[in-house]
Amino acid sequence: MIEGDADSGTPFATVAQLYNLFLTPPMRGAGFPSSASAQSTTGPHSFLKYLFTFFCALLFTSGTALAATATNAGVATQTKPPATVKYAKGLLWKIEAPGAKSNYLFGTIHSEDKRVTALPEPVIKALDTSNRFTMEAIIDGEGLVRMAEAMYFSDGRTLEQVVGKKLYAESVKILAARGVPTLGVEKQKPWAVMMALSMPPPKTGEYLDLILQDRATRQNKPVSGLETIREQLAVFDGLPLPDQVALLKEAVQEQDRFEKELEEMIVAYLARDIAALAEAGTKHKPDNDRLYRSVMDRLLTQRNSRMAARMRPILKDGDAFIAVGAAHLPGESGLLNLLEKAGYRVTPVY
Repeated sequence: MIEGDADSGTPFATVAQLYNLFLTPPMRGAGFPSSASAQSTTGPHSFLKYLFTFFCALLFTSGTALAATATNAGVATQTKPPATVKYAKGLLWKIEAPGAKSNYLFGTIHSEDKRVTALPEPVIKALDTSNRFTMEAIIDGEGLVRMAEAMYFSDGRTLEQVVGKKLYAESVKILAARGVPTLGVEKQKPWAVMMALSMPPPKTGEYLDLILQDRATRQNKPVSGLETIREQLAVFDGLPLPDQVALLKEAVQEQDRFEKELEEMIVAYLARDIAALAEAGTKHKPDNDRLYRSVMDRLLTQRNSRMAARMRPILKDGDAFIAVGAAHLPGESGLLNLLEKAGYRVTPVY
């Protein structure tokens, strides 16, 4: 198993989806296929493409896709009504403390949509003038290995045995329709397949998070991650199998509505309405309240507390640009409120 120091940038993972692999320039020449060779849907490059893409999805969604699923299941991700969510508007925030240099905290969404990846001028300025770039985690080869270890059963069990013939067949059918490699899916755990079903098919592979990382790397900034891969995989890999099966079943059932819900989230993101992202689950009558509250606690609340603590040495040094999923920012348990309670001044920039 691969361990890592969170501050040194060892990878992690978060939630829900499958993306295409067109490697960003810092990754090329490090044993990964070029974007051209990654186009094939069969053979070894196809699997590496799948694994890397899957890992990217885990890294950067930060609850967005699961929030959409939670919306469909009717589970509120915040306990307060929409009008009272703290820090409701803004993606880029200045974080300041007396006697220290200022820092920036930017909320991202793991998307290749050109509306999202066109960096606003305030974000460009903040990133370019910072001396350090920190994100939720850094993608590398070790992270891919750890992901491969975690997403497959190692005790002889199969997905069909765990989820049943009907759900297994439905899952494979949807994966195939999306052009996702299905070779080996019978050995995958339910949470891994659920993630692969939880986002629309990729188009360009140019994701916001990787664009930011690439820009910082090209400027020779130190790049680090806040969390370890073991911590992030544990969000789902640590769930009891019945809960994993329930999440997979929900992902299959909600295929027809998922893209609509995701588009609504992108629109909210573009409006910098992070409260709307956090409150996506208030629209419908609750179904499996216990499961989704448990998952959201693991996915957001616990991780927010951990990330806020690990940001403090970085913030103390100053001149940092920190990028995390926008769903981590608002609310009583969000990073902005946690940082304010820790004595920082939090000011919206954009």
